[in-house]
Amino acid sequence: MTTRPPLTYPRPAAAPAQLPHSPRHRRGAATALGGAFLLFYLTLSLHRYDRFGSGVDLAIFGQAVKHLAAGQAPVVDLKAPGFLAFGDHFDPVIALAAPLYRIWPDIRVLLCIQALLIAVAVAIVAEIATATLGRWRGLSAGAAFGTSVGVQNTVDFDFHEVAFAAPLLALALRAYLLGRWRLCAALTAGLLLVKEDSAFIMLGIAVALAIRGRRALAAVLAAWAVAGLAIVLTIVIPSLSYWHRYTYAPEAEGPWTLLTASAHSLGTSLVTDGTASRTLVLLLAGAGVIGARSPLIWAALIPFLVRAANANPAYWGLGFHYNLLIEVVLFAALIDALRHRPRAEPMVWALIAWMTAALACGPLVTAISPQEDCSRCRAAHTELAVIPDGATVAADAYLLPHLVDRTTGYLLTPECTDSAGHPLTPDWVVLDERTSTYGGPSWVPALTRRLASTYEEVSAGDGYLVLRRRAVARLEWPGAASSVRVALQNGFTAPDLLFRRVRACQCDHWHARAGW
Repeated sequence: MTTRPPLTYPRPAAAPAQLPHSPRHRRGAATALGGAFLLFYLTLSLHRYDRFGSGVDLAIFGQAVKHLAAGQAPVVDLKAPGFLAFGDHFDPVIALAAPLYRIWPDIRVLLCIQALLIAVAVAIVAEIATATLGRWRGLSAGAAFGTSVGVQNTVDFDFHEVAFAAPLLALALRAYLLGRWRLCAALTAGLLLVKEDSAFIMLGIAVALAIRGRRALAAVLAAWAVAGLAIVLTIVIPSLSYWHRYTYAPEAEGPWTLLTASAHSLGTSLVTDGTASRTLVLLLAGAGVIGARSPLIWAALIPFLVRAANANPAYWGLGFHYNLLIEVVLFAALIDALRHRPRAEPMVWALIAWMTAALACGPLVTAISPQEDCSRCRAAHTELAVIPDGATVAADAYLLPHLVDRTTGYLLTPECTDSAGHPLTPDWVVLDERTSTYGGPSWVPALTRRLASTYEEVSAGDGYLVLRRRAVARLEWPGAASSVRVALQNGFTAPDLLFRRVRACQCDHWHARAGW
């Protein structure tokens, strides 16, 4: 007896399940992480601006972008009359901010652009890390990058053009990790439009490409970096510079003197003083140290050593914006090294611990902590509102960003001169009797006394003093025919009258130049 097999009914085909690490999920998680950091960065930047923590760098870029948005040359008035921004640093990429400034003519748009660009870089790093290491480990690496000390200090320090390089460099390194060598080289070549010293990062990526066996492509990229840097430093910047030279180059009489001075500065920063060595150790530790196994480490070491060879100690430390791009490279190197180590859990937990410590100690903590009331901030807003639109004004470094949009601003110095030594003769002057610039407020009383003969006090409050130029009464030349006739009847000749008129015009001219 045969048994009939049981009836079976075809089950409906189930929808294909999405893999937990599919490109769609990876990009969604990375985008969400970037969005969270965007809110952090915006909160920190705008809070710092509202508290008058933004300084002269934001004002410099604000003036340049303001002129670009108006279709004019990027003049920075606060440095010197006719001072071109591209003659100081070659950063034509800031022209991309001009359309947004034209839509919203407020200097805070630059802070928003910087926050967005860095948040995009965080999303790119998190996406490639998730694709390489897995979802949670990749997001941990992306979060560690977003809270790294170089990123935090950049967000906490005004606006700078290197923010445009962060997502571009992240895309170039993503292409490197995916083996898309030509795309990597093409994206890297665009860094030269961000700032002239990006050429050293380009050289480092060229070395990494050569180690991966792409020697021809590496040679082309290195040649472009060297040639572009030479053209910018010897032709472009000197032709646009107010001083007709590249002012950030070490002053040396010849190549041998330059090499000797650079070697001395390198030894001082790394060994004698040790600031650069400590900075490098902290940066490597923040990126998990293991990234030193990747060829990409050269893209961080070369620009860092060039900075350490500079005699200016400001380039040696963790402060300011100088480590942003190095952080991008270090975390890409970390991802490159971790994908060859399947058992990377301890390193990931170390990254999470470092991220937590950085978040607790770094500037980002101010974005999520309760803030005290700032009475001086309200007083500053009240005093600055006295200055009319379109006026010329000299003000403290931390007041200038709030005046750039509606006035022509100059940086107030103890000598009351611009960077070229020209005396400042604005319509208005705003003094801060508690300023922290130029070593503290000790120079403010002396400058106030010097300006007393030329300016009158208009408003004052909570340490802020607003001065306005005094109106000067001029002696008008009697141009009426009756006055000339009386003068001739009293014995004056026509040549005498002409000579006196010329002298009066000359006096008016020199009085105007002297600011009387």
